[in-house]
Amino acid sequence: MLVGVLVVTAASGAELSPDMRPVLILEPPQGELLLAHRVAHLSDKRALPRAWRTSEPDRGFSQALLMQLSHVAANWPWRSLIVSISAAQSDSHLQTLSGQDAVVAVAHDELVDLGGKVQFHVTMDLVTVRSIASAQQQRARTPVEYFAPVLTADSSQPRRSLAAFAMDGPLDDQVSTAATDLSQFLALIVARVSVPNSLHPHNPTLGALGLHPVCAACRASDPVVYRQPGRVWVRVGKPPGRILALPLRTSKTGSQGP
Repeated sequence: MLVGVLVVTAASGAELSPDMRPVLILEPPQGELLLAHRVAHLSDKRALPRAWRTSEPDRGFSQALLMQLSHVAANWPWRSLIVSISAAQSDSHLQTLSGQDAVVAVAHDELVDLGGKVQFHVTMDLVTVRSIASAQQQRARTPVEYFAPVLTADSSQPRRSLAAFAMDGPLDDQVSTAATDLSQFLALIVARVSVPNSLHPHNPTLGALGLHPVCAACRASDPVVYRQPGRVWVRVGKPPGRILALPLRTSKTGSQGP
């Protein structure tokens, strides 16, 4: 479990004016990676089968995400990074940023059991807070879901898929990639906080770009927020404003999707 608070401030030279970039407050996942079973829109979570576990209870996702985001040389668009372990602690940090802007990112991860297949899944609740603790304070919430490509694995016969769960195997590769992808997406979101809405780029649609993610909920008219190699971030209509990060369809990709 992550404990304590880490504050990383971006290096900069002498400045003639205050640094008005937003602050990023991150609540990374706590505890071990659990196996989630979806039943009638409910989720029953339990420990991974013993054969699928390694010495990293969360497969190293939280640490990988922190390493990506705290790398000062990356020239991130936030003034500083604050790592929090609870909503109460995040609220406390916000109160010290009177008049400033911040983005609070609360992340959770799980391994979803799809019946003969599993999928690494990260949810990230983003809350943008402008003009903190002032009469002009504004809050905007954006739910984000990240889906890795599915892996063939049957939780009822876990020893038949040991290779996928070995240390530094396919699942660990997906966890590392997810940390990189999410850090880049957070940089995009935080950078846009400092830019007037009138200057935000126009988002093309899935149909206009001819992209085909693995997604039953997506429509050709849905706007594309961000693209990465083999992946698209798309804003879908239900619930309004939700962003899905989805692998693009390949010849080997099945039909399972959000």
